[in-house]
Amino acid sequence: MKKILIIILSVFCLVTKGQKSYASEPVLRIVPLEDEVYVYHTQRLSAGHGFNIYRSDGPGGAFVRLNEKPVRGAQRIDDMRPMLADRYEALLEMFEVETAASLWLVMRARHFEAGLASFLYPEAAKTLGRLYIDQDAPMNTEVTYRIEFVNNLDRPTGKELFKTLVLEKKRPPAPRILSAANFGTMVTLEWEYFRVKPEDDDFVIQFFIYRTEPQTGELLILNDRAVVRNNAYDTHVFTFESPVINTTEQYVVSAVDITGNLIEASEVFEYDLIYNLPLQPVYEISAHVTPEPWVELTWKPSLEENIAGYRIYRSSDLSKPFIEVTDELIPADSGFYLDTTVVGGLSYFYFVNVVGFAGNESEKGSVAMARVLDLFAPPQPFGLTAEFNTQTRNVELSWQTETLSENFETFTIMRRREDVANPGSFSRVNPDILEETSFIDLGGEEAGFLEGAKYRYVIFSSSRAKIHSDTTAIVLTIPIITAPDAPLGVRAVNDNGFRVHLNWGAVSSRNLEKYSVYRKKADEESFHKLLDLPITTRFIRDEDLQTGNTYIYAITATDIAGNESEFSIPDTVFFRNYTPPSSVRNIQAAVRDEGVELRWDRVAADDFLGYIVYRSGIPTGIYEPLHEGLLKDTRFIDLTGNAEMWYRVRAVDTSGNESRPGNPVRPVVVNND
Repeated sequence: MKKILIIILSVFCLVTKGQKSYASEPVLRIVPLEDEVYVYHTQRLSAGHGFNIYRSDGPGGAFVRLNEKPVRGAQRIDDMRPMLADRYEALLEMFEVETAASLWLVMRARHFEAGLASFLYPEAAKTLGRLYIDQDAPMNTEVTYRIEFVNNLDRPTGKELFKTLVLEKKRPPAPRILSAANFGTMVTLEWEYFRVKPEDDDFVIQFFIYRTEPQTGELLILNDRAVVRNNAYDTHVFTFESPVINTTEQYVVSAVDITGNLIEASEVFEYDLIYNLPLQPVYEISAHVTPEPWVELTWKPSLEENIAGYRIYRSSDLSKPFIEVTDELIPADSGFYLDTTVVGGLSYFYFVNVVGFAGNESEKGSVAMARVLDLFAPPQPFGLTAEFNTQTRNVELSWQTETLSENFETFTIMRRREDVANPGSFSRVNPDILEETSFIDLGGEEAGFLEGAKYRYVIFSSSRAKIHSDTTAIVLTIPIITAPDAPLGVRAVNDNGFRVHLNWGAVSSRNLEKYSVYRKKADEESFHKLLDLPITTRFIRDEDLQTGNTYIYAITATDIAGNESEFSIPDTVFFRNYTPPSSVRNIQAAVRDEGVELRWDRVAADDFLGYIVYRSGIPTGIYEPLHEGLLKDTRFIDLTGNAEMWYRVRAVDTSGNESRPGNPVRPVVVNND
């Protein structure tokens, strides 16, 4: 209660700030209403003292006494209680006393608190002799009130109070409720009521808080003590215990002035008042499997009030989140739930949460477990296809299945080589749970899939209890798309102009089918295929050649898919023989006017290419050729020759062989006439 008095004190001081101190000098506080005026004073009266009140209407008007006898408060304890009426209990609590005698003493001894009580309750002001109600005041007129204090003999004490004002009723605004919140049945209302300056005193000192009775619509007051306005703040709060719960409540806040008059009421504020205190978890829960098989849960129903029902949460793995399995709340008085959505091969874990009307749930309680057996295999997959992707070099698998059974866990894909002497056992392709109907096999080995190899795939479905369906299989031959390596070590050797011997190294490829031999002359741009050879043959003799030509050879390898390798590194050979042509015969040389004329017999040879004429100054000297290139004719004129020169003529074949030089000849001088 001391806290309440401190709040009242702060309110009063804030409202009267700027006026004379309440504790040091008494003041008048006048509240005009519709047809009467409340005139308060704060003068502390001694026992038996009272006051007379006068009013002057208009400027300069004469004062007229309003009371017949001096206004005094209760003079005895027995007079106090009837005057306080139904405020008696509130004042006992306010002053923290228990008897009328104690209240009588403190209201006179604690002057300041008594003055504040006067503004809260007009009954207290009358009891203390501090209030006069002018019921004949001229409204909307400037008046002056004068209070004359008198002693117990009705004689003036010499103390007077004056106040001039226009009698106009003030209309303070209505409060505006901002929010409501509850914790269980304890409700806190917050409303807005703006502060006022001392010169704008609106006389509002407290608030009444109401709830609407749903059946009658009657407003029932909720505060049994004063909810004081604190002029230091724009918002106010009040906490109370609601007599009802789990319903929609309507609240109203009304401002009250110092006369006890209700000024304005707020708009009705609706609030869903739902019980939201923490709920006791369910600890006694059991689960067992029925023959269907389903899981039956039972628990001891909660004895708490204000619960809406229960929710069931389930998980098949304690490391994973629990998921709610109930579509709607189980009734609050029930302790049974049948889970018909379980599948075989799994362990299920359950807990039950208590749910309040606000949707709040209890903490997680005890967990019950049930193991559901699995006796049936999931449906067999069908329509298995396998295709090798030549871009990614992976195998793309797909299949079909019927609607997956509830106990389905995974598809399992197995693979092995089929084109080897001992295929061996299958290897699992997918290491993890596979629920999709397609899969990409990366090969599982560093080398990936071997081109030309055959692989068998099988697929089956498995339940959580590791019961497997029948298998579906397919065999896939990996296409050969990579050409073989080119042969190495190609070597072409001329066999004395009769033939060329050609050989090369083997190509390492399990899919090799043949070698191809290509040849071209040095002056040709493109190779021409000579022949194809089986992979067991890596040697040929090429005899369809002409001496004197340069030939270039290259080899390719081709696999069974028709992929041909690049050309090998080519080898070049000059095809020639080493047998010179026959010596030139019957060489004749004669000096002519234009020079030395030489003639000789034609050399007959298949590989004949031409002649070279040599000259020397002495028969045993060094012979130098006289021309560039080869001569095709059997006649030659040495324009610079003379009778002192010696000559030889040699035949040249296509292999570059020159005939033996034969005997040198010296020109004879012939008469040109």
